[in-house]
Amino acid sequence: MFRSWRRAEIVGLCLIMLLGALLVTSALQQISPAPPAPVYFVPGSPSEVAITFETFWSSEGLEEVLRILREKDVRATFFLTGAWLKNHPEAAKMILEQGHEIGNHTMNHAGLLYLTEEEIRNEIDGFIEAAQEILEFRPVLFRPPQGLYNGIVLQHAWKRRCRTVLWSVESYDYLSRDAAALIARVGSRLQGGAIILFRAGTPVTLEALPQILELLREQGYSPVTVSALLDNLDRPAG
Repeated sequence: MFRSWRRAEIVGLCLIMLLGALLVTSALQQISPAPPAPVYFVPGSPSEVAITFETFWSSEGLEEVLRILREKDVRATFFLTGAWLKNHPEAAKMILEQGHEIGNHTMNHAGLLYLTEEEIRNEIDGFIEAAQEILEFRPVLFRPPQGLYNGIVLQHAWKRRCRTVLWSVESYDYLSRDAAALIARVGSRLQGGAIILFRAGTPVTLEALPQILELLREQGYSPVTVSALLDNLDRPAG
């Protein structure tokens, strides 16, 4: 009788262990893989830098930015909000028509760290839906407002097939009133693979931008879009 009881105990333990293993396997299958870390700059790009603009206020100054980029034969990346896109659809179409790319800067430029998970999802998804409706375009890049993020923000952007991109050179153009100081600030921080942040429509940016683009080329850099820069990151070594 003792042997029968012992055998039953062993069988029961085996069944419990098997059930536990099945539950763990099921839980692991439901866990999404970790998203890539945000991209601040791209190593392995000694001769390229990415030019990025954020546009979330008015469209003032945008046509001038596009004119300068067109004359200098430069392609850039514009991070737009969904609210701006809805208010300025023709301006957004002009960005794409001139060969630039558009990234997701959320729907309303809200501080994502202060939102619930559902609100974060709505901010990211809201822009995607607006871009698809207005531009028939789906972004593959995402930049959180003020560059602030957490794991939930990164995870949801990645679920929407968007790479999170920040910057390595902050122009502080919204604080500057001196074009020469802005040019010096950006120039002193340049390196291959850098991602430079400007705001479209800032008066000092319009004044300094032609000279900054000339400075880049004088120093041997080619200004490109973020996606072009990321090609170097994703390219196998060798």
